[in-house]
Amino acid sequence: MKRLDRYILKELAGSVLFGFGAFTSLFLAAEMVNLASLAADLKAPVGALVRAFLLGIPQILGWTLPMGIMVGSLLTLSRLSANSEIVALQAGGYSLRRVTLPVLALGLAFVLIAVGVNEWLAPWANTERERVMVEQVRGRTLPVESRNITLEQYQGGRLSWFLYAARFNPTAQTMQDVTMIRLEDGRPVETTFARRVVWVGDQWAMEDGERYRFEPDGRAVRIAFQGGRQPAAIPYRPGQVAQGTKPPEQMGLRELGAYIRVLRAQGVEARAQRVEWHLKLAIPFASLVFALLGSGMGIQSHRSAVSVGFGLSVGVIFVYYVVMTLGTALAKSGSLPPELGAWIQNLLGLAVGGVLWARLDR
Repeated sequence: MKRLDRYILKELAGSVLFGFGAFTSLFLAAEMVNLASLAADLKAPVGALVRAFLLGIPQILGWTLPMGIMVGSLLTLSRLSANSEIVALQAGGYSLRRVTLPVLALGLAFVLIAVGVNEWLAPWANTERERVMVEQVRGRTLPVESRNITLEQYQGGRLSWFLYAARFNPTAQTMQDVTMIRLEDGRPVETTFARRVVWVGDQWAMEDGERYRFEPDGRAVRIAFQGGRQPAAIPYRPGQVAQGTKPPEQMGLRELGAYIRVLRAQGVEARAQRVEWHLKLAIPFASLVFALLGSGMGIQSHRSAVSVGFGLSVGVIFVYYVVMTLGTALAKSGSLPPELGAWIQNLLGLAVGGVLWARLDR
């Protein structure tokens, strides 16, 4: 590493830590207020509240790491410009783009760190936090069973099969009070009711139920199988059903991606899940976007005071997350493709930051 890179990174470290600490403190303060309210209302044990507070930190880190690099890059480069150090570096033969390379490298490093947090640490912490909040803070038992499970299968963009289960036990691999409907051209042709559906060997089997087949002339043929088992053509394995009961924040990229592939194989569009999958990459990538924006704006702000630089960084972060919120909502509603809705704020940031960075040496 050259002396210039070490110097820029050294100057950058304090500002990045300041920005990261400032925004993290805001999130943590809001979380503390929420937990304090629960403590007052539920008389929850202090130890459980502290554990829930600590388990919430990984999720917050995924949001505030990019904010830290935005504040740090803008403050550092603005300060160096105001002190004429940038001019001195130019006189020494360094281009402005070369000066910003350590900032961009740090932004890329933050991307990798945030992806790692989202993939391995945050899902475990969010799952454990839910358990602590339910069992220790609220004094309840975390349900073993999931309720009101729905599964779907599509063909040619049209619903061809639908299942509803009142309860699903992932440990016993059973579903209770199950209704399955098979459709052709949008019309129900077969409806099956089963008291219990169990995973036996490598397939599902129905117990104590009845099936109705609807003939073209409107007649319904009833077939009952009380007291016995009948094979059930359910195109989901128990683990795949269990994945569908977990919220995206409790799944990493690989697990959520596998679940999406299962849904799409059944013809389900899985729009919301695809948006969440892309956000798990798009939000960490904001570190590089903010590093690029901070580099372009920081060096150009030769007379910016620290307060002005901090205010500017807050404004950029605010606009970024407003655009991200709008893009996410439009993508989930179907107005935008999931990929574009999750990445639109990064694309806009890269476009603006790229133009500013390209013009540095002009």
